[in-house]
Amino acid sequence: MEAKVSIRRATANDADAVASVFSAAFKGMNFVPKLHSDEEDRAFVRGFIADGETWIAMHERRPIGLACIEGDWLSHLYVHPTFQNRGAGTLLLERVKKQRPDGFQFWAFQANTGARRFYERHGCVVVEFTDGRRNEEKTPDVRYAWRGSDDITKSGRR
Repeated sequence: MEAKVSIRRATANDADAVASVFSAAFKGMNFVPKLHSDEEDRAFVRGFIADGETWIAMHERRPIGLACIEGDWLSHLYVHPTFQNRGAGTLLLERVKKQRPDGFQFWAFQANTGARRFYERHGCVVVEFTDGRRNEEKTPDVRYAWRGSDDITKSGRR
């Protein structure tokens, strides 16, 4: 990734730009239906920035990725399609690990093979597969967990 990428906490003023990243990422996933309008996405993103712990990857003073943590859940991690596979996702995931050193869990769509390879390459493990009945998109998903820095140290992988 270019040296100009940084990670910082999102503020309410970032909501519209972050929502554009969120919408673009969903539009780039051809295996899942896009159920909400861009305006609905903006309202949703405003909510999770206000209520959660949201971090954004910045490039040339604009958001290119986001990660939202709620408790021990990584509820969202998305990178704008233009910036995928260039390091922003890694920076965001590393920030989440730093913020939740004891571990966290999250969902991904089973068909999102690129994201799944990314998470597994970064030490996340599959916990369960579902048929998608419980998610809004009704698309098969997979729950992952990152077990925390103590688990890595104990296993000798560090």
